[in-house]
Amino acid sequence: MPPNSPRDAIRGAATELFARDGYAGTTVRAIAAAAGCDPALVIRHFGSKEALFLATVPASTELARILAGPVESLGRELVGFVLGASESRVAGVYRAMLSASDRPEIKERLRASMHDVFVGPLADRIGGAYPELRARLVAAQFAGLINAYWLVADPVLRNADRSATVELYGDAIQRLLDSDDPP
Repeated sequence: MPPNSPRDAIRGAATELFARDGYAGTTVRAIAAAAGCDPALVIRHFGSKEALFLATVPASTELARILAGPVESLGRELVGFVLGASESRVAGVYRAMLSASDRPEIKERLRASMHDVFVGPLADRIGGAYPELRARLVAAQFAGLINAYWLVADPVLRNADRSATVELYGDAIQRLLDSDDPP
């Protein structure tokens, strides 16, 4: 399709609206209006609001870069990413996905994305007797900080000294990566 096709306009409008207004706050009519087309065309091209949402959720290239970096500094890098990206498109997309996670297809996409983007690549690099468990625990700590910082916007965390937060929470994550296996 040409670069300015109706499908591309719908995808662009949906990406913007889902990130800004969340899944529940975005309607097919609003997407169609922003794309300058009829709502029936949105459904014709994507089948459903859920399918369009899943088609517009991008993976974070910055997160992939961090996860491919040195394991020895990964904890602090991950925390720095969360603190620095709270107003980014990635944060908006995450909030939209979380708000839609009661839908089975979205929940499955979240699980698959966590494994494909985070757990799988990390587990392949950290070794030990429990690499997947460690990677999933790191992902859980990472997601916990994201929820507190991006979703809840905890005022104490948001106003805390950034370098102290990176050091304290980053080192807590790093312990999962560096510690000896349990007996």
